[in-house]
Amino acid sequence: SSSMKSIQTAIDAISHNIANVNTTAFKENKPQFTSVVSKLGSAAGHSYSGTAIASINADFGQGNLRQSNLVTDLAINGKGFFTLQSTTGDVVYTRAGHFSFDGENSLVDANGNYVLSTGGSRIVAPITTETLEITSAGEVRILTEGDTVPQTLTQIQLASFVNPQGLESIGNSQYRESLNSGSPQFSAAEESGTGTAGSQMISGALEASNADLSTNMVDLIAYQRSYQSISRATQTANEILETTLALGR
Repeated sequence: SSSMKSIQTAIDAISHNIANVNTTAFKENKPQFTSVVSKLGSAAGHSYSGTAIASINADFGQGNLRQSNLVTDLAINGKGFFTLQSTTGDVVYTRAGHFSFDGENSLVDANGNYVLSTGGSRIVAPITTETLEITSAGEVRILTEGDTVPQTLTQIQLASFVNPQGLESIGNSQYRESLNSGSPQFSAAEESGTGTAGSQMISGALEASNADLSTNMVDLIAYQRSYQSISRATQTANEILETTLALGR
């Protein structure tokens, strides 16, 4: 019973991976199993073994980069997360960098969350901005009316964690800090001596999901076969028990 329940949980996790193979910056979930032993029946000299899900961990391995040719689309090549602030002030973290400027010229994601700079403030472009570029270090450079040389407006902030697998997933490829993840360390791309020292920000690209369809399909089939095998074994054991009881009568 415990094995069937655990395998069903694993099937749900793998199905979630398959459903999100085309989701920007999605990180696949990997079920981890552990063995359990019940002491029920130990008085008669018996114990019962089973399986449980120890954890379902997100794999934060790098996803492939897809070109979008939009300047405000950003991908992180390396470690780190974009820092976002909701309209209510909550701070969340993401690898999904499909950004744009809203009606107030603030850089936001598709859900209206504000992208934060290294100073922890919102990124607002002047109304007179004519062209904009974002460097591999996350520097936002603009050319305004009357200027001939681009000026650095601000720099996009990144956050890193000691244990990113401990982050709490809240949907929309976004995560929240937790006790298991540790506190965020804020820095910028290519900043030496930080968790994002080897990271680069790629403008005009988005990070694809790191869930591999073929691998997850193989895992799904394996889990389904395991579930069926355990189900048949349980049914056979019940039939043997019923036969034994019938003979005893």
